[in-house]
Amino acid sequence: MRLPLLNAVFILALGTAVCGLATTGAKAGGGSFDTMDDNDDDSGPPFVGDVKDRSGAGIPDAKVTIAVKAFNSSLILRTDDQGHFNVKGFDKSVDPEEVDFSCSADGYKFFARTKAKTGDGPRAPIAVTCLVEKQ
Repeated sequence: MRLPLLNAVFILALGTAVCGLATTGAKAGGGSFDTMDDNDDDSGPPFVGDVKDRSGAGIPDAKVTIAVKAFNSSLILRTDDQGHFNVKGFDKSVDPEEVDFSCSADGYKFFARTKAKTGDGPRAPIAVTCLVEKQ
């Protein structure tokens, strides 16, 4: 008689726990996957950029490779339909000068890249432009 009561209590507790988890956002590193973090104290400057052909037209779905030398690692992302990309920022211990960008797109080859800080503050965005040319 005691076993069915324990099973009922366990099922009730499990159901309550599952309902509680379903109502909270997933957390990663203290931040939620579904909202932007308000506290960027530990983040370096964001990187904003474009992949363009030599005429200045944006290249959609271009591949952008971002290499962080200090960690011997890289991140690959794709541009939007206008050739833009955005990286929120790495840990502030990462020197922005040690972050390299390269880009490619089907039918194009790399031509040139610029990278420049857009302001004076420690979180001022860094603008990156990759130029490609037709092969």
